[in-house]
Amino acid sequence: MSQHVWVGPEAVEYEASCEVCLSRRGTWADRYGWSLAVDSARVEGRLRRDADVGFTTCRRGHRIVVRRVGRRFAQAV
Repeated sequence: MSQHVWVGPEAVEYEASCEVCLSRRGTWADRYGWSLAVDSARVEGRLRRDADVGFTTCRRGHRIVVRRVGRRFAQAV
């Protein structure tokens, strides 16, 4: 499962939930030692203002792609 966090054109910080962790709440993983409270599925981070893509992982190691949207690119003349 590919997860994405979308940030606006001027954002430098983001906060989101790991969808994989949230999808496992109430399953065998939750019953056998995985504490999957909503707080433990939260991901916070920063994306440089000049970066359009970044990568992070949640506390459980699930990979998340951070992408910037809505940026206007300079037009070549």
